[in-house]
Amino acid sequence: MKIAYCIHSLVLRGGMERVLTIKANYLVQKTGHEVWIITAHQKGRAPVFPLDPRVHFEDIGRSERFLLWPYRRGLDRILCRVRPDITISMGGRDMLCLHACTDGSRKMAEFHFPHGKYILKHGDNPLSRLRTRNMERAAAGLDAFVVLTEADRNEWEKTVPRVTNICNPLTFTCVESASLEAKRAVAIGRLDSNKNFADLISAWKTVSAKHPDWTLDIFGSGKEESRLRAQVERLGLSGKVRLAGRTSSVKEELLGSSLMALSSLFEGLPMVLLEAMACGVPVVSYDCPKGPREIVEDGKTGFLVPLRDVDALSGMICRLIEDKPLRLGMGACAKKASEKYRIEDTMQKWEELWTRLLHT
Repeated sequence: MKIAYCIHSLVLRGGMERVLTIKANYLVQKTGHEVWIITAHQKGRAPVFPLDPRVHFEDIGRSERFLLWPYRRGLDRILCRVRPDITISMGGRDMLCLHACTDGSRKMAEFHFPHGKYILKHGDNPLSRLRTRNMERAAAGLDAFVVLTEADRNEWEKTVPRVTNICNPLTFTCVESASLEAKRAVAIGRLDSNKNFADLISAWKTVSAKHPDWTLDIFGSGKEESRLRAQVERLGLSGKVRLAGRTSSVKEELLGSSLMALSSLFEGLPMVLLEAMACGVPVVSYDCPKGPREIVEDGKTGFLVPLRDVDALSGMICRLIEDKPLRLGMGACAKKASEKYRIEDTMQKWEELWTRLLHT
C-alpha cells in the first residue's frame, strides 16, 4: 500500500509532528508500506524528529495557510506522480483542497484538535464559526475523517457522515516506572496561550508556600516565554518554577518526576498525559475540551479539575504531594492504563480503515 501524508511542515516539536513521524517510521519498518510525507513549507529545514530514510519526504514550497490554489496545484502535481492509494491530511487547510486533486487516491483527514478549535482559541464570533463550518464541509466531502476522541466524534458526526475516532499511540515504550520519590513536578508543551502555563505558575505559588522543597520544571519554548518568566519573578518563584526549554529526553524527565500537570485551555488527545502514564507518573489536569477526560480516570490514574480553577489545580497537586501511598497507587494504575495505547493496536485500526476504504 502507498500512503501519502500532507502536513504544513515538520519543524515544530508538537504532538502532531511527533505522532506523524512515529507512525510513518512504524509503517515502513513493520508493514512494508510505502510512505510519503508531503510538506507545504519546510523551507529546506530537516525534520525535527528522526525520520526513517525509507520515508519519502518532499516539500511543495507553497504555504497552504494563505493562497490555496498554488498549494493545491503543487500538491496535485506530486500526488499524480506518486499515485498513492491513500492520501491523508493532518487536519490543516490542505483539507480544503484535497477533493480537487486528480490522482485518484482515497482522500481522508485526521484532525488533532477539538471540534470547536477556532471558537475555543479565538472566541465565538462570525469568523470562528465560518472557519469551523468550512472545515466541516471539507471533512464531509472526504472518504473518511478521523478524530482522536469519542467526544469529538459525537460532535463531528452531526455534520460529517464518515467520521470515526482512532486515538494517538504512545510515542515510546517504557519498561521501568518512576519511583515517585523526587520532589519535582513537570509540565511539557509549547509556551503559548493555549497551553496556559500562567495558571499552573499561579497554582504553584500556593503549592510552594506549603511545600517549599518541591519544584516545577516546565519544558518547552514559544512566544509566551518572556511573559511567563516575568510572572515567575513577580510571584517570587525563582528556583521553584524553572522554564527549562525544549527537551529531547521526555521519558527521562518523566521518570525523574513524581507528578505531571496540564493546564491547557483545550486539547485534542494530549500526548504528554499518555507519556506520563506510561512512565507510571500520576497526572493533575484541567478537564478541558476534549482529550484529558478520555485519558485520565479521575481519582484513579490522576485528577481532573474544573477548567481555569487555579485553586483546585493547586489543591490536587498538594494532595498528591502530601499522600505518598495515593501517589504510588495512582502511578501504578496510570502505568497499567497506558497499555491500551500501544502503537501496534493503534496502527491495526488504521490498517483496517484503509483496507475498508480501498474495497468500497
